[in-house]
Amino acid sequence: MTTLAVLTSTMLEVAPGSQTTCELTLRNNGDVVEEYRFEVVGDAAPFAAVEPAVVSLYPGAETVVVVSFHPPRSGSVPAGELPFAVRVLPTEHPGSAVAPEGVLHVLPFTDTGAELTPRTSQGRRARHELAVDNRGNVPVTVQVAGGDPDGKLLVSPRPSILTVPPGQAVFARVVVRANSRLWRGQPVTHPFQVTVTADDGSRPIALDGAIVQNPVFSRTLARLVAGALALVLAGAAVWFLLLKPAVKSTAKESVRAPLTQVAEKADNAEQVAKEAKAKAEGSPPPPPPPVQPPATVHANYRFRLENLAANGATASGTPLTLGAKTSLSVTDMIFQAPQGDTGKVEVLVDGQVIMTLSLANFRDLDHHLGTPVDVPAGKTVTLRTTCTTAGAPLAGTSANNCRVWLLLTGVSHTAP
Repeated sequence: MTTLAVLTSTMLEVAPGSQTTCELTLRNNGDVVEEYRFEVVGDAAPFAAVEPAVVSLYPGAETVVVVSFHPPRSGSVPAGELPFAVRVLPTEHPGSAVAPEGVLHVLPFTDTGAELTPRTSQGRRARHELAVDNRGNVPVTVQVAGGDPDGKLLVSPRPSILTVPPGQAVFARVVVRANSRLWRGQPVTHPFQVTVTADDGSRPIALDGAIVQNPVFSRTLARLVAGALALVLAGAAVWFLLLKPAVKSTAKESVRAPLTQVAEKADNAEQVAKEAKAKAEGSPPPPPPPVQPPATVHANYRFRLENLAANGATASGTPLTLGAKTSLSVTDMIFQAPQGDTGKVEVLVDGQVIMTLSLANFRDLDHHLGTPVDVPAGKTVTLRTTCTTAGAPLAGTSANNCRVWLLLTGVSHTAP
């Protein structure tokens, strides 16, 4: 063998965000001047470097190069042992290439963050969203708890325990409800706090929020009710004191004469009815009532669309196609993009774009439509994704792909 390469240390240890090095001793045992190039392969290759990158050695000469590893402080590099090898590639004798091997042990670190949105809500009952980000390189389990200093609220995280993979975010809902109703007076602001405690022993994260409770009967409503009651009482007084006696006297005079005419007409009508009854006894029975056609059937509707788009590409998933007699009124659209992708997502009805969202602005979005979106019978609803940069892949899925889900809810209308 004309090339001899030996690592001074085959077991290295490094903390993410810092650097570690080892030396590679290289000797030319051949009989010609040889130029060597170096290439680090294995899981540690993306953050490895060799200095100098190219050396030339005379026969029998040797030198030392430095192999350095600088893993980033992020969840993209998992904690644990990463095997590597340094390939030494001679130019004159490619067949004598060697690759000494080693193991790099990446130390674990934790960096957990949390965010509560919205910070302030209104009503007796409100729903907030909690996002827990794991920026470390090991999984972390957190416990979510809520409470208020005055004991006037019930704060319920759902779920209360979350396990967050490295480099990802997990979401939970926080339901806040006032213990009692506020019947009248001014709106009252109730502060509350959500605490996120990780199992790594780090300091708990405290997130402050507030709910504004409005009174059931506001001052404006009370004034309107009082004014309406006063008008009713005034109208009743005018009727009983002024209008009712005059109307009663006029009615007696005007009804007396017509009553005589009505009595005569009643006698004539009775005679005509007797004659008509006698004729009707010999006539055929009346036809049956017409049969009413079946009515349109209305039902709650849910459908899930899924889309997968590669980096730099635009893709449309399998569309929702309505039947020839079924139309749809969409009232809610729930989007999910848990990887943290960048790009845009579009919702199309019969090929026309009705909504465009940026993937960077959400990971879980519940969009309630004030005016339902009507999809005519026989038309399609399509989810189209333009993937600029895919985020960290979900566990068990392939990388370099943007993933978006859309849940449609509403009411279907099926004609007979």
